[in-house]
Amino acid sequence: MVSRIVPLPMRFQPGPGKRWEFWGKLASLISALAMLATLGTVARAQASAGASDASDAIHAASPALVGDPVGQLVQDAWQAFQRGDPKPAQQALPRLRGNLLEPWVAYWAIQPTLSTMTEADFDRFAQAYPHTYVLDRLRNDWLLELGKRQDWDDFARVEPDFIMRDDPQVQCYALQREFETENRDTSAALLPLWTAQKYGGAGCNSAAKSLLAAGKISQHQLWMRLRRFFKDEQFKAALGFAPYLPVGAWAGINDAARTPLRMVLDAARSRALPHGMQRQLLVLAMLRLGEQDPQQTMRLLLTRFTDLSPEERAEIAYLAARSGALQLLPDAALWFSQARDMDPSYHPGNSTLEWMVRAALRVRDWTLVERASRDFEGSEAQRPDWIYWHAMAQRQLGHPIEAQALFAQIASPWSYYGQLATEALGMPISLPASLSPPRARAVEQQAERPGLRSALALFQLNIYSPAVREWNFTLRGLNSDQIHAAAQVACDQKVWLLCINTSERVKGGVDWSQRYAMPYRTAIAAAAKSTGVNEAFLYGLIRQESRFIAGIRSWAGANGLMQLMPATARWVARKIGMGDYTQDRIIDVGTNVTLGSAYLDMLLHRFGGSEAMAAAGYNAGPTRPARWRDMGLPMSPEVSGAIFAENIPIPETRDYVKHVLANATVYAALLTGQPQSLKSRLGEVGPALLQQADAEPLP
Repeated sequence: MVSRIVPLPMRFQPGPGKRWEFWGKLASLISALAMLATLGTVARAQASAGASDASDAIHAASPALVGDPVGQLVQDAWQAFQRGDPKPAQQALPRLRGNLLEPWVAYWAIQPTLSTMTEADFDRFAQAYPHTYVLDRLRNDWLLELGKRQDWDDFARVEPDFIMRDDPQVQCYALQREFETENRDTSAALLPLWTAQKYGGAGCNSAAKSLLAAGKISQHQLWMRLRRFFKDEQFKAALGFAPYLPVGAWAGINDAARTPLRMVLDAARSRALPHGMQRQLLVLAMLRLGEQDPQQTMRLLLTRFTDLSPEERAEIAYLAARSGALQLLPDAALWFSQARDMDPSYHPGNSTLEWMVRAALRVRDWTLVERASRDFEGSEAQRPDWIYWHAMAQRQLGHPIEAQALFAQIASPWSYYGQLATEALGMPISLPASLSPPRARAVEQQAERPGLRSALALFQLNIYSPAVREWNFTLRGLNSDQIHAAAQVACDQKVWLLCINTSERVKGGVDWSQRYAMPYRTAIAAAAKSTGVNEAFLYGLIRQESRFIAGIRSWAGANGLMQLMPATARWVARKIGMGDYTQDRIIDVGTNVTLGSAYLDMLLHRFGGSEAMAAAGYNAGPTRPARWRDMGLPMSPEVSGAIFAENIPIPETRDYVKHVLANATVYAALLTGQPQSLKSRLGEVGPALLQQADAEPLP
């Protein structure tokens, strides 16, 4: 699954029919890694005679390792490394000299020893494995360790060679080194980087404390950062900076986090607002209360705390409104408008504007949608979702020419908002001609890349996380034609996640047979026919669930193409009369899609045929979609499926529904050869009471 992570005021447990990837995880990466395996069948016929030659080249470079003694050594080393034990890797390394996977085993042998490593140890590794992904991986780890040690001499020697440069904690340590060894005031560069990290992080917090101790970060700037910690519910991190504040700050910050209502009511009963540190602590307490009880927070802001500065009131009100929007409270849109009135010049941040748009959509306040969607800053302003909703607001407010121009800017047949924009322009969703297959020689050339060969060998051993990292590292700097050929290497090896995801990077067109591969046609078509679930919907859901990896098992225990939990699989098997079902059959392709499609059919029945609600129920459990539909709108008329999907409060599920339905729309076009409509698939979402009147309970 794909997810974006935002803090939620609620806590969820997994739906019993699904694996649950909690929002606090790095779900985008975790779900990608969880979908990988090496089982499957070829999704497409070979495009040319030379394509099989490229496949042969891969096999020649990466001989079968599963069941081989060498392969077992590598698997044992990986499993031990995951437990923090380097010994199996250290013992295996002499027997793997010259092997394709030797650098990885060497990495697993040394990385757990970081705390006792020396610069000489690192240098020996660098000399042994130059120009490899694992060297840059170890370089990243070593820089973090050197920063922790405050060993700035060695840090300065290693850091210039760091290739990935994607770790903000390394960047913060680099700024701390510059400040401490070169006397450069790096506070201007550090503050936005530090603030952008939800937890602060070891490197950024260390650099901030160094600059605070020298007076390069002011008390005001520190209080602003503590407010951000409170907005992100990172109270322990906030307490860590109490020593840089006046005496009594620790107790005050702790009270603001633990008992905010008492602190706020004490201030409300006094005749005058506090000043200095007590004023700052009151703001922290109100931010915390805004998360816990947005309604009471807004009442206090509008009645008792009118003497706070416009900026302070707006900051608190926006947070309360965002919390209300996440809880789908009906007054959230009103609170956003009131926050805006408190200080029209205050910018609440892009993540808050997202929920401002969503809350306004629920109550169809198109003026507020227009205002919020035009206030995004930076790259967020160019995101297709906010362009689409801004265009919809322009249309609703009587500006059709402006709306048409915006829709045309993002229209496409393969992305969710691109499809919506295409239909908003009055056109059906039709697929352009596929790109021609990559040339056989180009595929062969990519198959010869050591990084891709290493990644495929790791896949063969079910060592997925390192395989993904090395594959993506190797794609750096490739042009679109080379990426297209690399995608074909993965397709030919039946590694569908890399086949699909790599193909999505290709510019200038789409190779439909790569990007929307359709393996297991017989089994999926039979399951669709037996249950009545639309075949394209099944394909769209499986593409998002497992990327067609048949034998995959998630960290939570979900299995197979449709990622079924064992208990749910047993329940569905009993319901449909599959008397010969045993748990070991859960990863069998035919069995898995039969059970999964039957469960999906039950969800569709429960939700009146709504694919949007059924997809949400498949991901988050069968009870939540009804609550999301009715929260704040129990007696309201139907809302569009697009607005329902936009307001799903769990990031993973919100993105999941959009991807599944956009996938299904493409698959329907491929399967039928006819134009399609995403808007029809989304449909209208009516009151849940009517939808569930005759539905049976689901696990």
